[in-house]
Amino acid sequence: MGIIVNQSIKNALISYIGVVIGFVSTIFLFPNIIGAEGFGLTRSMIAIMTVSVQLVNLGVPNSIIKFFPYLSQKSDNPQGLFWVFVIPPLIGLFVFSFLFIGFEDRFLELYSDSSLLVDYFYLLIPLIFSLASFGLLNAFIKASFNTVFASFLQEVLLRLIVILDLVLFYYDLISFDHFILIFVFNYTLQYIILLFYAIKKGYLRFKVSFKPFDKLTRKNISQYSFFSFFSGFTMILVGNIDIIMVDIFEGLEKTGIYAIALYVGAVISIPRRSISKISFPVISKSFKDKDLSNIENIYKQSSLNQLLAGLLIYIGVIANIDNLYSLLPDAFAEGSIVIFIIGLANLFDIATGANGQIIISSKYYRYDFIFSGFLMLNSIILNFLLIPTYGLVGAAIATASSIFLYNLIKMVFVWVKFKMQPFRWETLGILVVGVLSFLMSEMIPQIFNTYFDIILRSLFITVLFLGSVWFFKLSAEVNKILKKVFSRLTN
Repeated sequence: MGIIVNQSIKNALISYIGVVIGFVSTIFLFPNIIGAEGFGLTRSMIAIMTVSVQLVNLGVPNSIIKFFPYLSQKSDNPQGLFWVFVIPPLIGLFVFSFLFIGFEDRFLELYSDSSLLVDYFYLLIPLIFSLASFGLLNAFIKASFNTVFASFLQEVLLRLIVILDLVLFYYDLISFDHFILIFVFNYTLQYIILLFYAIKKGYLRFKVSFKPFDKLTRKNISQYSFFSFFSGFTMILVGNIDIIMVDIFEGLEKTGIYAIALYVGAVISIPRRSISKISFPVISKSFKDKDLSNIENIYKQSSLNQLLAGLLIYIGVIANIDNLYSLLPDAFAEGSIVIFIIGLANLFDIATGANGQIIISSKYYRYDFIFSGFLMLNSIILNFLLIPTYGLVGAAIATASSIFLYNLIKMVFVWVKFKMQPFRWETLGILVVGVLSFLMSEMIPQIFNTYFDIILRSLFITVLFLGSVWFFKLSAEVNKILKKVFSRLTN
């Protein structure tokens, strides 16, 4: 557990720094510099890219994490295993690019009301290539229990370059065309940096290691990748189909409004991302060692600490929602209800802990394919039915319902098959503390200065919430961290 706690703390710190930078660009810069339509363009490009990358990578990143512990023991050159894993995605990228260009007219018909996306259609290909390559290499490094540097690139450096890009555009130093070009090739830069890092640190060698990939191994990897592809594709599709469909039905301006609300609501998921980056490979290794007690411990700890951190963020956001929207142009206020709905769904997602990682790392990984197929159909149908009628609220309800149902099914499955469930009595205590902290913050009168009100209200909630967690000893891990911080401050 030591490596999980250590890297999770580092990842969480990096993620929170990234959130601060992201808030600066999303709340202060994007709406006022490129407007809702420009922001909608960047979000639509990212959504299309993210879904497409799942099609290209064919589930291989998860296979790298699952099979690397086994294959590395059979090879005298484990650093050369990477190049065998990338063969299927390379084929996938070629086929996808051919179809993407071949069906260009059909694709552009869907976005006939989004002229900006039509103008920058071909930039989607380098975007997809860059993120697909980054994902494969990141998975290979992650399999060696190193997740921090890639997190820094994704969470911090990527966003800093976006801010620089916005500032250059604001001062008329670059045109909008140049802004989009920098935005796209920013993703290529992340991959290039990670590639040099992997070579320098010895995670990667150019000598290919074919030996461990015998016929049975290739079959096992292919089967696992197939099922992993569908489960991963489903989750990515569910996480982006609302953006894609809002663009199709409502246009880029509404997409920009929805995307900002979705971004704020998704901030709650940061703790899950921080912990899952390192818990996944550890769970995979624990199954190899048949250490179910360690898996159960990770399951419960991930649930408790993710909920604790996510709930603190959620009540902080909801308490400051009027302040946040006062910093945006009036048109964006339409998205405020989206934050409430998506935030609650993401809270349930992180509260259910590492259920998905447990299923996909076990012999039952095929069941995730069934669950994912159901989720995908449910999400597509709900978005298709609700967005034309209820607009942005319909998209939020469709996405939230899908997330809730999917996690409920997985949680029950893990409970039945492994006799594990994620919750402790402390979970209830954290929920009570969260609700009371929010209600007490609402008693604070609104201060005339928005920025000062945000700071004061956020500090009040943080101190009250964490102080209660400390006093009632609701999380041993958090208490240990708070004790260390307090010790340093008083010495």
